[in-house]
Amino acid sequence: MPKPKQLTLIDKNKFSSPSGEAVGRLKTLARKLLAELDAVEYQQLSETSQLDFYEEVKRFEIRLISEALHQSEGHQIRAARLINLNPTTLNNKIKQYDIKVNTFSKDVDVQKNGRASAFRTVKERSSQSG
Repeated sequence: MPKPKQLTLIDKNKFSSPSGEAVGRLKTLARKLLAELDAVEYQQLSETSQLDFYEEVKRFEIRLISEALHQSEGHQIRAARLINLNPTTLNNKIKQYDIKVNTFSKDVDVQKNGRASAFRTVKERSSQSG
């Protein structure tokens, strides 16, 4: 019996490590997959039981905030402007729903370390200058 073909998102021969473009495609694919799962869950929920207003509002807010953070590449002030929300309120909702802002940044250092690398280290500066 032949083995089923595996779904590959990244050609291993082309990338030794995922590039920014590949990571972006993976994030987009993951968001679409999560949206599909939400739709299936919603359909199952509506067929089997009553809807919970507050749970639906929470799901809507999480999706809206996540999309705004994606469009602003994790920049909270720009995301707040996109959805016409006070930045403090946005930050509170991010904490309330435990949304990981770093996952929306294109900066690899932010994704790895959880903080932006705005300043180079002394070692990096000295190696580049000499």
